[in-house]
Amino acid sequence: MTETSRILALDLLGGHPALDFINTVDWRDRADAEDCLVSYAALLAWAKRVGLLDAAEAKALAQAADAEPEAADAALSAAVDLRETLHRLLTHAGKPAAADLERLNHWLAEMPATARLVAAKGGGYAWAEPRAGLGLSAPILRLAHAAAGLLASDRLPRVHVCGGPGCGWLFLDTSPSGRRRWCAMESCGNRAKAQRHYRRAKAGE
Repeated sequence: MTETSRILALDLLGGHPALDFINTVDWRDRADAEDCLVSYAALLAWAKRVGLLDAAEAKALAQAADAEPEAADAALSAAVDLRETLHRLLTHAGKPAAADLERLNHWLAEMPATARLVAAKGGGYAWAEPRAGLGLSAPILRLAHAAAGLLASDRLPRVHVCGGPGCGWLFLDTSPSGRRRWCAMESCGNRAKAQRHYRRAKAGE
């Protein structure tokens, strides 16, 4: 298995890039949790997959990473740091740590402020963020910007932790009732149902 194949095999169930980024730790709440963000190449592959980078940007950044491996390693460490900062901010939204807010604001301050207005695909208008000049930090800064938008939105109360034992994945609950419990019914939901059935069967013996 290549360093990018595992991260590309992860399901995108979060409903938002920041949540799917946090979910690059698989089975976060288990002792055998697997970190799939194992290299800068994996970060680029994931960022391209979710639309944070286009193909040309990903190729250019891969070439830059080959030319500057130490800088690429530093960018990977920063990405992991951002991921864990976002996890704490989203799971402790009622009382966030000042240090975590400061860390996120540090990345936001690195984002160029030269956005421009463009026509949106579905009609109307949208902000186009800068697409150049971010260097090896491009995927990190764009993630920070996207995450800040989620944190400051009215969707924040809809961010939940999967109820599956050991899963730990985050997701944006878009159900009408707001009572979704699982990252996916097909996986964690079905496992929970099977466990309940087993416990009832044992209790009835």
